[in-house]
Amino acid sequence: MSRPRLAQLASGSATVLLTVLLVLLLSGTTSTAWIALTCVAALALGVAVAYALRPQAPGVTTAPPPPEVRVGRPTASSYQR
Repeated sequence: MSRPRLAQLASGSATVLLTVLLVLLLSGTTSTAWIALTCVAALALGVAVAYALRPQAPGVTTAPPPPEVRVGRPTASSYQR
């Protein structure tokens, strides 16, 4: 696995901080257990954001789109093709 880039670290860290602050401010909790649970969930979300932003390998190509499927009876214009 390659090392994380600066953009990945910045967006993951920002996600963690904003998630923790917003959830704690909106919920108004003072319980240590809920604060710890919120921090763990925010860390998981930050890791998910960092993995979502990881760069693709240069040799990897995406699969081509599936062929177009025509449903129904052929029309007069389709016979001319």
